[in-house]
Amino acid sequence: MAKRDDILATATRLFGEHGYHAVGVDRIRDEAEVSKMTLYHHFPGKEALVEAVLEQRHERFMASLNAAVESSSTWETRLRAVFDWHARWFASENFHGCMFLKATEEYAREPASLLALSRRHKAEVKALVEEIIATQEGVSAPRLARLVQVTLDGMIVNAYLFGPDAVDDAWAALAPLLALDARPLDREGAADWTQP
Repeated sequence: MAKRDDILATATRLFGEHGYHAVGVDRIRDEAEVSKMTLYHHFPGKEALVEAVLEQRHERFMASLNAAVESSSTWETRLRAVFDWHARWFASENFHGCMFLKATEEYAREPASLLALSRRHKAEVKALVEEIIATQEGVSAPRLARLVQVTLDGMIVNAYLFGPDAVDDAWAALAPLLALDARPLDREGAADWTQP
C-alpha cells in the first residue's frame, strides 16, 4: 500500500497546486517515483486516480471538520467552529482552493462519477451545518444551512483568489445574521488534514 499512498499523495499535491488537466500521469509517476506499471496497477486511468484523490480528500476533510465541531458544546460555538476551521485551512500553506469545485469545473459533467463525488462532498458539509442549526427552534435549518454552505463556498473562492484575509468582511457581515460571535475568525492552529 505504500506505493499507492505515494501516488495518492503526489497526485493530491499536484492536482491541488496545478489543477487536474494540467497534470499528466507521467508527471505523477515521475514525482511519485513509481513505474507506469505500478501506477496503472493501482489506478487503471487518470479519472480513477482523480476519484481516489477526491475520496481521500473528502474523508480527511470531513473527519477534521467533524472533530473541530465536536470539540464545541453549544450550537453557536459549533457553527463558529465550522468557520474557524475554514479560516485555518485558508491560512495554511496547502490551501489551493476547493479540489471538488476544481474537478467540477475542469471535468464539467463527464465522468458523472466525479460530479457525484463533488455533490456528495458539498451535501455532507451542508448536512453537518444543518444538523448544528436544527437544534434551534423556529429556524429553517435547511434554508439557513444552504446559506452557510453557499457562503463557505464563496469564502473558499475569495480566499483562493485574494488571500485568507479576503473573507473577513463577509464574516463581519454574516456573524450577526447568524447570532454568532463576530470577533475575527481564528486562523491560528494547524490544518494537518491538508497534508498530502
